[in-house]
Amino acid sequence: MDHFWNQPHMGENWFTYPALYAEMVKRFDTGSHFVELGSWKGMSASFMAVEIINSGKNIKFDCIDIWSETPYLGEGQDLVGEELMNKFLENIAPVRHVINPIRKDSSTAAADYEDGSIDFVFIDGDHSYEGCKRDILAWLPKMKPNSVFSGHDYTWHEPIQRAVADVFGKGDFRDPWNCGCFIFDIIDGKVAKYKHDNQVFKYAINL
Repeated sequence: MDHFWNQPHMGENWFTYPALYAEMVKRFDTGSHFVELGSWKGMSASFMAVEIINSGKNIKFDCIDIWSETPYLGEGQDLVGEELMNKFLENIAPVRHVINPIRKDSSTAAADYEDGSIDFVFIDGDHSYEGCKRDILAWLPKMKPNSVFSGHDYTWHEPIQRAVADVFGKGDFRDPWNCGCFIFDIIDGKVAKYKHDNQVFKYAINL
């Protein structure tokens, strides 16, 4: 299936991490469970869904967003609330059978998942320090013993850098593709700096 995430009707192009999403689909097997926190108008979700379809794998993919009634972008935002969610649903229509949309606060939604049940989480919801840290703490226990934990806007957004540092300690946790994300491996239940290109970076914290 051809990708369509970059078509003009898909909305604002904040999707800087296709390489990261593509690697997750390659890395994980059929039966895996992915969760995206903060899906906006569906650009990144549609990319992930096409990657899943083209892989031939049966990967469960949940997209959690509050689709807030409060304009995230201020007065210049074109859609809010139900209209914003409907735009997401319209944009993902060709791959709707792969995506499970959930309208809920991202940190609250974590309670609906069993501990140790998720293979890949991507955080791109509340960009405040408090919101990002709340999401990290809510979702870390949900990760399988061998999984990947990641999020957007780490490189250029200081509140997210602080939230990551408060939970994981000081360090440089940028993704290897220069997508602007933080990313961690979870190996045998411990968080470790992401392994890429056969390089192993030692950093561990007990979950």
